[in-house]
Formats: sequence, C-alpha cells, structure tokens
Amino acid sequence: MPTPVKSPYRPRPWWPKPAALSWEQADGLLAAGFTAVHVLEAIGLAEDETVLVHGASGGGGLVAVQLAVARGATVVATASKAKHDLLRELGATPVGYGPGLADRVRAIAPEGVRDAADLVGTDEAVDVSVELVSNRFRIDTIAGHERGNRAGIKLLGGVPGAEPGTEIREAARLQRTEAPAAGRLRVVVGDSYPLCEAAAAHRKIAVGHTTGKIVLVP
Repeated sequence: MPTPVKSPYRPRPWWPKPAALSWEQADGLLAAGFTAVHVLEAIGLAEDETVLVHGASGGGGLVAVQLAVARGATVVATASKAKHDLLRELGATPVGYGPGLADRVRAIAPEGVRDAADLVGTDEAVDVSVELVSNRFRIDTIAGHERGNRAGIKLLGGVPGAEPGTEIREAARLQRTEAPAAGRLRVVVGDSYPLCEAAAAHRKIAVGHTTGKIVLVP
C-alpha cells in the first residue's frame, strides 16, 4: 500500500471569534488570512516597495492587499473590471488581466515592481511576474506550482516541494483575529452555502470570478 502523505499543517487550537465578525466572516478569515500572511512574508515585502498581487479579488487576495497596504507598500492588483472599485477602496491600484497585462502594470508602476504574489495560479500570473520582477526569490505562488517550478520561483502550500509556512501561519493566528476586531481588516464573504449544497459551492469556485471567500455553514 502507498505510504500516506503527512500533512505539513498542525491541528489548529481553539481561539475566540471576534465579536465584530459574523460566523461566515470568521470562517472566511481562517485560511485566507493565513495564506495572505504567508505570501507576503515569503517574498519579504517591506515598506515603500511595489508589489503585484494576482487574484486580488479572491478571499486570500483581498486580505493580502490590505496587509500589504498596511505595511506601507504600493499595491498593483489584478482582477476583473467589476472588482476594481472594491480594490480601490482597500488602497490598491487595480489592473485588468488578459493580453497586455505586463505593459499595463509598467504604465501604473513605471519605476518597476519589486515583488509579486500569485494567489490565482494561472500561467499568465506566473509569466507576467517573471517578466516584471528580476529576482525570482521575490515571486511566489500558492497554486501555479507546475509553471512556477519551471520558472524557479517560490512555491507555497502543501504540495511536494512547496514551502508550507507552518510557523508563519501559526504565528499569524492571533494577529489575524485581532486586526478585524479592531476594524483594521475587512473580511469579504462572496457567498455562503449550507453543507448540503457543498457541490454547488465547488462549482461556483470552479467557474471563478468570485469576490472574497466562499463559505460552507452548518
């Protein structure tokens, strides 16, 4: 029999839900919040740098945008046009994906892009990041592992060869619950589904173009 693959993530301890969040928001904050912290820490994002965030309107992307802005970074965020107003509200400069993306980013950030975080996993996200960011160690992806591996960028997550970021994620737990409780982080829930409609939720995610997290509730 094949040897079971041990998960790189440890069981999460219990901690109180911030009173300012609904249960759906609290649920949406968990994986999205930890992932957002991980992608920014992995590229070493610092104040006054310009970062390109791919998949910025998803659950993890929206949190990553807010955290990057809070660090004092300039954020260029890819998303469909319908999500641009939300990203502007959160402090980012939105840009539409598709042909010509690299040139549009150059027009927005003529002094260059220092970092890139891919939270969507498309070939375009990886290829444009590599074209714009000279240092491959300042680029990471949570989903484009095959293309990212060929490009020599940082792979994040639980797949073989990727950086799980266990310590980073664990250290972020309390911080991620305190920020929304203090009104410093907005948690966006796109849709919520009862458990009996889990298949419909998966179909919604598969289609893409969601805003924020898709949440299952008991």
